[in-house]
Amino acid sequence: MTVLGLLMAAPAGAQTVVDGSDASLDPSLVATIQALVTRGFAVPGAAEFRKLHLSKARNGHGYCGEVAVAAGADFVPFHAILEEAGPSSLLLLSDYAKPGEAGDRETAVRLLTNFGCLE
Repeated sequence: MTVLGLLMAAPAGAQTVVDGSDASLDPSLVATIQALVTRGFAVPGAAEFRKLHLSKARNGHGYCGEVAVAAGADFVPFHAILEEAGPSSLLLLSDYAKPGEAGDRETAVRLLTNFGCLE
């Protein structure tokens, strides 16, 4: 999905950045990140975000952060790559938490660490 497509598909509900880490980012960029990260959530408007920042991805279009599906839920690290002329992509650590997928989880953790999303 392109950045324009994500903006058009953005949920109507207000998602919250609980730690103010979005203050230095353009609001439309934050909305695009939120739409990408929550696109498979049952209630995207209930999501909470924190630790939003530009990643170390070489293309300069990557953003790190953490998302919780709702208030009180656990926060999960993510890396979102937003491409103007192509498909955007998302690496959400919780997608690699399934039993029997330890190898994939290790790769996801390594990628998130290299992008500066995990310490």
